[in-house]
Amino acid sequence: MLRVEANDVLKRIKWWKCSEWAIRISERYGYLPYMVCRYEEMLGREEALQLLESFENFKPRITIRVNDLVIDPRELINKLEDLGFRLKRLEWCSYCLEIVEQPPSPSIGATHEYLKGLYFVYRDPAPTVPPIVLDPRPGAKAIDVCAAPGGKATHVLQIMRDEGLLVANDKARSRIPILLSHFVRMRLRSFVITWMDARELPKYLGESFDYVVTDVPCSAEGGIMFDPTRKTKTKPNDLAKLVAREIEILGAAVDLARPGARIVYSTCSIAPEENEFVVSKILEAYDDLKIVKPKLNLWDWGLDYVPNLELEPEVRNCIRIWPHRHGMQGFFVCLLEKS
Repeated sequence: MLRVEANDVLKRIKWWKCSEWAIRISERYGYLPYMVCRYEEMLGREEALQLLESFENFKPRITIRVNDLVIDPRELINKLEDLGFRLKRLEWCSYCLEIVEQPPSPSIGATHEYLKGLYFVYRDPAPTVPPIVLDPRPGAKAIDVCAAPGGKATHVLQIMRDEGLLVANDKARSRIPILLSHFVRMRLRSFVITWMDARELPKYLGESFDYVVTDVPCSAEGGIMFDPTRKTKTKPNDLAKLVAREIEILGAAVDLARPGARIVYSTCSIAPEENEFVVSKILEAYDDLKIVKPKLNLWDWGLDYVPNLELEPEVRNCIRIWPHRHGMQGFFVCLLEKS
């Protein structure tokens, strides 16, 4: 079992030397200085400002995923348009629809169609990407190690056509009821729910899964538009603790995967420490892993060079979604394969 100390991570991550510009801009927008220092290094000053402005002026893109196991997307579009909604298909998902316009009432989460399990609601399109990148086959054995509230878990089982088995695990007991409710509401049956720390799962389940979903608890630095407290919530010591836990959870995911299996790692963060750095540490720890470059080529690729971080060249084959470039919350997705 892979164990990582936060203090060791803190030593490996050399914190940023801030320019006067970054300090001034961090004060203007209300961020911790090290965050803006990163943006300046990764993007340059002009684009760093574009990123900060995108967080300030972001227009939400509420998205639904049609449950095509029970209804044809075209039929659902007609039903929702009759209620006053206007929808647009996502480029990378034919059964995912962005809400372009909606009536004063009902809200998209309060229609009869929603209650009958005909679709799942997201506040942003980005979370639809990891299950599509993973692309699990029907009849397979899959696990989502941090599954609540259930968006990715139910999506994976939908792609599997509700055939095979999906284990949906979460550490937080309080989140289990909402996880179960989404499976039941969407009329899915080929699932089991477990309740434990993801890092303990390999002890009980072994190296037995064809597909592993690893959407880890993170700083949510890509979702500042939804929660402005994230501008100052994660101090360097806090980030080191998160990174250590993320490395351990991804290590457990690798331990759950059988030879030939695929693992998708994702965060709603734009922090390279939580993304390319975590994947690099896992590639160092496991010599039977490789990154598979996703077929989707709609966003940016991973950063293989960030000042102060030691990164593996392979991480350039991961996906990066930037709010100011792609009009979505910040997201990171990496597809791994175990030999």
